[in-house]
Amino acid sequence: MEIKMYVPKTAEIPSEYLAPLAQRARDSLGDAANTSPATRGHLVRQAIRDGLLRGMDSLIREDGSVDIVCDPHHEMPLEVENRPLSLVDLVSAMASKRNLSSSAPVDFQQTESDAPVARVIPMRKAA
Repeated sequence: MEIKMYVPKTAEIPSEYLAPLAQRARDSLGDAANTSPATRGHLVRQAIRDGLLRGMDSLIREDGSVDIVCDPHHEMPLEVENRPLSLVDLVSAMASKRNLSSSAPVDFQQTESDAPVARVIPMRKAA
């Protein structure tokens, strides 16, 4: 019997790589990127394909897909101010660094000590 186990693992992706990863993930989905919710999984899978996470190269299948799940109970869409983002929206938000609902600037590289601004956060589903 073969059982596939998913073990929690942490990966660090530098902030400056997030926008290019989102663009390549969007491009790989084609037209589906307009309606597909953006998730951390899209970014991590693209980072593995691009060779940024060398320790995870074994997760790349023969067909080029990456065998990884990034959130328990399905992958949670990323949100800005409680609005789920598609991959196209995520790329636009990162490129312009502007809030989707107002003209206030969004700093995607802020530290926790900075004043709170709109942040990309995963949407949580009720247990």
